[in-house]
Amino acid sequence: MFAAVRIIGRLALPLVMGVVLAISAGTAQAGDAAARHIIGFSPDGAYFAFEQYGTLDAGASDSGWSQIDIIDTRTNQLVGGKPILVVDETEEATLTLEQARAQAAAQAAPILAQYAITSPAEQAASDKFTFPGEMVAYNDISRLEQVSQKWLSPLHGETGISTIQLDEILAASTSDCSASFDVTRQGDQLLQGEKPLQGEKAGKALGFRLTLQGQDGKPFKILHEDKTVPGSRNCPTSYSLSESYELTPAGKPAVIVVLVQRFSQGFEGRDRRFLAVTGQPR
Repeated sequence: MFAAVRIIGRLALPLVMGVVLAISAGTAQAGDAAARHIIGFSPDGAYFAFEQYGTLDAGASDSGWSQIDIIDTRTNQLVGGKPILVVDETEEATLTLEQARAQAAAQAAPILAQYAITSPAEQAASDKFTFPGEMVAYNDISRLEQVSQKWLSPLHGETGISTIQLDEILAASTSDCSASFDVTRQGDQLLQGEKPLQGEKAGKALGFRLTLQGQDGKPFKILHEDKTVPGSRNCPTSYSLSESYELTPAGKPAVIVVLVQRFSQGFEGRDRRFLAVTGQPR
């Protein structure tokens, strides 16, 4: 269903590459933190869509890229089995960020229309220090990773959720992620809210679990738990929570979407990407 533009050159970079544009004025450097744009829900809450975008950190190219995820919230699976991705990974790439975003939007338009994905997404919780709508400069990515939270507390909504908790776990992986466990994230100190990983790391990668807690402080649902970590995550070094969205369609169960930040070691520096976890909280 999706016709992604993908040109592979000598620099075989990861599936989704990133951005390096300072929040304040500055010069782009290696490493990248993608920005995201929330597109919204279908009226019945069955579908949710968002875009993440940036420029490649390949050094020789500042080529733009855009990825649009259209998700069936009932199954937490991508419509068509994969995202809409516009990227040119060759060293001679001339695709601008504006061109990449326009091409991705054009590809997504008929699918968004098919599912009537136009309903605004109401933000229930956010970590304001993650700057999800900005392409973060290289020098700020490690600081962003260090201060990002492992929990969110929705301020409003009808789901009865008091806390969304993220725990990092070990999960099976077909990729050799041993090097990612050797990356020091803040000297010898754990990041905020982080717990020591227990268990054999051979054949494993860093995954995560999302748990919903009620007003009584007790967990009532595991919204997501990685059993395997796909190679497209590029051997994550950490995860954290960015924001959550809720929709309660008339006569239908409430729907929740949690945006998770995934950090990994990119081509020339640390990268940030977004993952959307969807489902019914009850």
